Amino acid sequence: MRYQGITCAFVLLAALLSGCGGEKRLPSVVVPGKEKPEVTPVVPEETPDAKVGEVLPLWSEGYLDIHSINTGRGESYFYIFPDGTTMLLDAGGALPGEVHDYGEGNSPGVPSKPNKDIPAADVILHYIQHFSPEVSKGALDYMMVSHYHSDHFGSVNSFFPSHPSGGFVLNSVAAVGTALKVGKLLDRGEFDDPPSSDWFSSTTNYNNYVKFAKWAATSQGTVREKVRVGANDQIVMVHKPSATDAFEVRNLAAGGYVWTGTGTESATRLPSTAELKKMGSSDAGQCGENVMSVALHVRLGAFDWFTGGDCQYNGRSTYAYKDIEAPIAKVMKKVEAMKANHHCTANTNSAELLAVLRPDVLVASSWRDVQPRAETMTRFIKANSEVKIFTTNLTDNNKATLASQGFDIGRMSAISGHIVLRVHPSGSRFWVYVLDDSDESYKVSKVFGPYNCQ
Repeated sequence: MRYQGITCAFVLLAALLSGCGGEKRLPSVVVPGKEKPEVTPVVPEETPDAKVGEVLPLWSEGYLDIHSINTGRGESYFYIFPDGTTMLLDAGGALPGEVHDYGEGNSPGVPSKPNKDIPAADVILHYIQHFSPEVSKGALDYMMVSHYHSDHFGSVNSFFPSHPSGGFVLNSVAAVGTALKVGKLLDRGEFDDPPSSDWFSSTTNYNNYVKFAKWAATSQGTVREKVRVGANDQIVMVHKPSATDAFEVRNLAAGGYVWTGTGTESATRLPSTAELKKMGSSDAGQCGENVMSVALHVRLGAFDWFTGGDCQYNGRSTYAYKDIEAPIAKVMKKVEAMKANHHCTANTNSAELLAVLRPDVLVASSWRDVQPRAETMTRFIKANSEVKIFTTNLTDNNKATLASQGFDIGRMSAISGHIVLRVHPSGSRFWVYVLDDSDESYKVSKVFGPYNCQ
């Protein structure tokens, strides 16, 4: 069985916890396959002939698949490389708005997908189970955490049970990582090197992550590695390394360091770790965790994809080093598609960065009712007037806000669903599929493309 690590005691603990606390308590543990309806996989043809109303065909060898999994609780991207190598980049697990009050002055979360009774980890796990290629044997070759925020790696809360032997809470990353064997666990390194303002506030979520990583190393041989900024040989195809020489993943940024464009060199404009620790959390010069985000450039032939976690430029007018997008722009090029930085909210996706990237397709993983922002999407349109905008969620409140600000919602290609990019083995063209996220059937609701790569 694939999930031998889930013991009877673990399932019993889950049952006890899920039955306490009234309607606001979610099912609190991943028990793979218990609630998910059976979906018959569609064997792909030579070309991705997906039809609206039918289940999306599975990946086939040579293609690059990029799946934006919508849980309504953060970001989660599942990659299938041309040889079948798999990578999960983030497993968003912020507490759903239905059961958590984000407090005065904070925008509420969007409705959980497909519903509030299915934990984010279950949604992610079921999705991966369905789409994983046979060559992966039910494992994740890579799991990566872009930075240490709950909407990217999970939160610690009484909604979730503890692992029966590991001493950690089974939030999103930990829950998925105990159900699926993980080859390499990649992240920006220690939370305090360099520290962000979040490190001063609380290390609870990070400490839980470290306990999971230690358990994974001991129990399933997982190797935790710090992202080597500038490297193009850390994230590689592991099943058929020689399948194509047209595929590459370049580590652009992590922990405030950015690739210089020369060899594998990297540099940072941030104050030193010692200086940041001396500042304390209240100093105006302190950096938030978003600046520490991992950024990647993924390439297959002429197709280029950019992803940058929650990279932003907030505070740059006073402290230039808080603009982590500026040095990234210097080493990037035009891309066919990208994930919006920081959920397409304010003070991110700068005009300077977008003038370089000029994406033809934008995917925004929005999970709060202030995302995406009108001014941010307008910057994308100014950079490329033909850009196709896809967002995983758009609340009624935000629809009204966007309309009041003069932004035409009809300009958006999709406002809900899982978003899938499928790149032809030649790297010369790609498709975008929107999948229905109201259940776990993975049926296609919209098809776009093929788009030619430049």
